[in-house]
Amino acid sequence: MTFKKIYLLVALTCVTVQAQEMSQIADTNATTEVKPYYKGEVTTVEHGGGYTYLEIKEHTDETFWVAVNTAEVNVGDYVRFQKELVMKNFKSKALGRTFDMLMFGSNLEHKIIKGRS
Repeated sequence: MTFKKIYLLVALTCVTVQAQEMSQIADTNATTEVKPYYKGEVTTVEHGGGYTYLEIKEHTDETFWVAVNTAEVNVGDYVRFQKELVMKNFKSKALGRTFDMLMFGSNLEHKIIKGRS
């Protein structure tokens, strides 16, 4: 084989490998999970351990607890946030209590207009 043929063969191999790697990256990005927003009215606020714990009443009148990074939220505020993780029987040392179920949330928006998606 001549030098040009070897060079061409190596170059084509590199391009093929790089294309396969880029395809795998594209597949990974395409499957990124979009986290849903939850919303409701704040009925209870507690602070502790760098978190703000909010009891949220949904439009169905069901309530649940969510922990978010420390925030200035008041009872009666209407909030929305994205779910990150749900833990059962979560013991908060800072509050000295155990939650049957606690959702950890991010991207908190508060004092929003009720009914906004």
